[in-house]
Amino acid sequence: MINYLKKTGLKILFAISVIAFINIYFILLCGSRLFLEDLIYLDIILCFLLIVVIIFDYLKYLRLVRLEKRQLVDKEELNLVCSKQIVNIFAHNQKYYEQKINYLNNQIQDLSDYISKWSHEAKLPLASLRLMNERNENVFLKKDIRETIERLQLLLNTMLMSSKLKNPENDIKIERIQLTQVIKEAIKHQSYFLINKHFSIDIQFDDIYVYNDRRWLTYMLDQFIANSIKYCQESPCLIFKIIENDAITLVVEDNGIGISKEDMPYIFDRGFVGSNLRDGDYRSTGMGLYFVKDIAKKLNIEVQVDQNFHTGTRFFIKFKDNRDYFFLD
Repeated sequence: MINYLKKTGLKILFAISVIAFINIYFILLCGSRLFLEDLIYLDIILCFLLIVVIIFDYLKYLRLVRLEKRQLVDKEELNLVCSKQIVNIFAHNQKYYEQKINYLNNQIQDLSDYISKWSHEAKLPLASLRLMNERNENVFLKKDIRETIERLQLLLNTMLMSSKLKNPENDIKIERIQLTQVIKEAIKHQSYFLINKHFSIDIQFDDIYVYNDRRWLTYMLDQFIANSIKYCQESPCLIFKIIENDAITLVVEDNGIGISKEDMPYIFDRGFVGSNLRDGDYRSTGMGLYFVKDIAKKLNIEVQVDQNFHTGTRFFIKFKDNRDYFFLD
């Protein structure tokens, strides 16, 4: 009732003002000839009509209020039903996508396991080919076959490591390693091609230690050395040195054909092949440096290329203190 009076109070006051105006009008107009009983009778009729109008209007107001409340309840129930349906749909979709993700993860893991098994099994016939080639009396054919075997060996290693790159968390072992040992191991992997191209190797430091994964770091250096071999020129050389300031930075430098300025921003992109090909006849996959960048991100290593170095290629591998990153003492 209070809400109704607040809403229609002005209308009721206006009606009462009209009745008061009628009384004043008749009193002033008729004066002594006015019969007070007739004026009271008129006021009663007007008040009765006003009360009837107010009652009907109030009943109408109550119906509207009940209708609004019913609509509000229906709306809340509808919202509740819609919310439950949305939750059910979301739960169903979430379960569906979780199953899909698990299925795809299992497929990826099965493929990775298959590649790992195939790679290991393929090493045996390669070893047999290497032994058979040792009995080859044709010097030129022996050299060509040896080079093909070594390339296949490197491709197998790359395929094996790239398959593990999808889920490296289970294949990472962080330890305190000596950088010179890792560099020498990577050089050993590429030794046949380094010797064949008459590379000179210069390691300008010793007894530098970092916390990282030995195998993945060796693979990264493999890619840098492989690129130096691919794009080498006369009297090729590889230089490894250290810059120590706020962190340990390994510098890998060669005197090859280098990287064009236009290619610099894209060399770590997946599948990117630069324009500076060796004599235009080397077909690169564009995956080596992409793998390097991906591995570096997972190992908390920062890899950059020196864009101001124009007499070859120079890469910076910045090692942070990974003991806290990998929860090591």
